[in-house]
Amino acid sequence: MKKLLLVPALALLSAGGLRAENGGGEGGARADKFSVESREFVSANKAYRLKVDYAGTGGAGAARFELMNKAGRRLSLFESRRAPFSVTISGDGRRLFALNGFWSQQVGISDMNVYNAAGKVLARHDVRMVGPAGEDFSSDYSVYALGADPGQGGAIYVFDCATGSLRWSRKFKEKLTGIKLSGDGSRLAAVFSAGKNAFRAVVYDSEGSEAGQTLVRTPNNLTPKRFSAGGEELELWEGKMVYDEKVDYFRDTVIKKRRFLFTPGGVEETGAAD
Repeated sequence: MKKLLLVPALALLSAGGLRAENGGGEGGARADKFSVESREFVSANKAYRLKVDYAGTGGAGAARFELMNKAGRRLSLFESRRAPFSVTISGDGRRLFALNGFWSQQVGISDMNVYNAAGKVLARHDVRMVGPAGEDFSSDYSVYALGADPGQGGAIYVFDCATGSLRWSRKFKEKLTGIKLSGDGSRLAAVFSAGKNAFRAVVYDSEGSEAGQTLVRTPNNLTPKRFSAGGEELELWEGKMVYDEKVDYFRDTVIKKRRFLFTPGGVEETGAAD
């Protein structure tokens, strides 16, 4: 059996027994065999692990989900008609965000299922992209944000974890390089490519309206890494690939951490640390 380990990933929790993806889901998803392929997805805090067994390849066929805690105890087991390309698990184990589509040498994501811990489908959304461009949860796991690469430009989707509903979404002509939610989920920071050696950092409010932006010039990569609870203070990290002789491998290395203050009066860079 082919087995792949993918980290981080999507969300779940709750007690077990085998059930169809229903109780509000896709009941009737019954496959005799789920032995074609197996993948594992782990929450960012490594507290939860999801094993997905596939009845087909490349997104064809059904799938079986098994959610486990850090100790390996099964929390739930259920089936789905849709075979996920990837699953992101919230750090509290209560929500799973599964990206569905078809893949071989290329990936095509068409939609997303939002599950609760027991496997009930809370919501489904059209999310079309060729790959992700970042994702994040608020500190209390009440909000989930997904950055997408639709093939041209970028897109952002922000979801309410309690209901699985879409709070807001936006599409852009620029390529998205990273996103970060504030601790309380009320704001989202996004970084876009803005030409050669330049990036545009933007903060959006809870409804997706722009709250402030700044232009950062650097030849290095730039991603948002830390965002204060209320969304006023933001850290953007510059990085580049550096050769490590010890392992004979190029690794992404942080070069500089740049700090910004976003206020109604404007944006101010408050310092940097190498």
